[in-house]
Amino acid sequence: MSQQTRYENPRMVMIGNQDLSGVMRGRSVPVERVSDVLKAGLPWVPVNVLISPLNTLPLENPFGPVGETRLKADLSAVVVLPQVGQRPSATVYLADIETTDGESWPVCPRGQLKRAIADLELEFGLTMVAGFEHELYIYGLQDEATPAFSLQGNRAVSALAEDVYATLATGGISLEQFAAEYGAHQFELASPPANVLAAADQAVFAREVVRDEACLRGLRATFIPKPDPASAGSGVHIHFSLWRKDGSPATARHGRLVPEAASFAAGILRNLSAVVGFAAPSVNSFARFRPSSWVGIYSCFGERNREAAIRFCPRGSDAEGWHRGASLEFRVADATSNPYLALAALIRAGLDGLRDKLAAPVNVDHDPAAMTEAQRSAVGAQQLPASLRDVIAGIDADGAANRWFGELFWSAYRASRFNDIADAEQAGDRYVERLAKAI
Repeated sequence: MSQQTRYENPRMVMIGNQDLSGVMRGRSVPVERVSDVLKAGLPWVPVNVLISPLNTLPLENPFGPVGETRLKADLSAVVVLPQVGQRPSATVYLADIETTDGESWPVCPRGQLKRAIADLELEFGLTMVAGFEHELYIYGLQDEATPAFSLQGNRAVSALAEDVYATLATGGISLEQFAAEYGAHQFELASPPANVLAAADQAVFAREVVRDEACLRGLRATFIPKPDPASAGSGVHIHFSLWRKDGSPATARHGRLVPEAASFAAGILRNLSAVVGFAAPSVNSFARFRPSSWVGIYSCFGERNREAAIRFCPRGSDAEGWHRGASLEFRVADATSNPYLALAALIRAGLDGLRDKLAAPVNVDHDPAAMTEAQRSAVGAQQLPASLRDVIAGIDADGAANRWFGELFWSAYRASRFNDIADAEQAGDRYVERLAKAI
């Protein structure tokens, strides 16, 4: 079957939104209904955003059986999944969740990111560009693990990568790489920089397409942070840069962050524990939080330092000293997060730093775990909380989530996080296995 034939004549169309636990959910309709559905949207039950990866619901939540929202497709966010064997091709649209009056619903993650983007531009005339690096495990490619970053490892994934590239291309999406990583059976895929909403859409599609294409080949792919205690963890590294509305750079010049980017980064570090509640929000996330493991569990900034929560990557400069390719890399996220919420939290925390005109963070040029407590204190490098429960307690105490996202959203999101804790306790030894099937 030719590549073109693989994507012809889809009979079903799915419209979906990624929920508060990082799972894309939605409804499918036959292609004959698509025109009407794209105009009017599809009915959606509010409590659906709270379904956990293990398919449970919080006993206490702000919705219960009441209410109705609608899934409204974004026509620019679409891919076509391929026909393979008896499985037909299918079109998939990403959607916003709206009220029945057509307004953005406060608990829609995509809507929250749109509001954060608008506030950053309105208040400071800035936009964000972002790109995601996803680490994942793929089982079934080969019986024996290949050496880290080796030719054998890259060759093992090349056929799958080719199909993933082709499927993402149906939505105008590209990848910068799909390559072997450090862990046995571990790989990394990276997306090129894009405007921040498109970057989140592409992150969702990249994960979904990889899992779908792997399944079609009889493989199993999982993005969970820690699939095995003895294995290297899988993170999601978010590279981002700031730009002014006229297209000029606003991140780094002459090897240093410009004032806006410095305050933005300082705001993230000051609010790091709260940001982590949206960027690494599962019980499994904290199995990966270990010192000296390149996760970035200390609230510090470092140029090219992979143990810092925010790594500065200056790249080359132009004739005027601007590092147009510079990025800040947030290293603490993982794939149990919703990409829209992870980015929205980064923007909201950065906005706090901009409003308060925070000074540039101190550059930490070595592993903070190797520093004394006094040395870490001098540079503000505090270790992140050790559990999801502690993170939620901290967010409750400082009120960041209510301030950033509103009370209804935080009530729903908080219930979702406590439900993840309950899932982990009830599933026991099977929690990781079951989580890996959904993430």
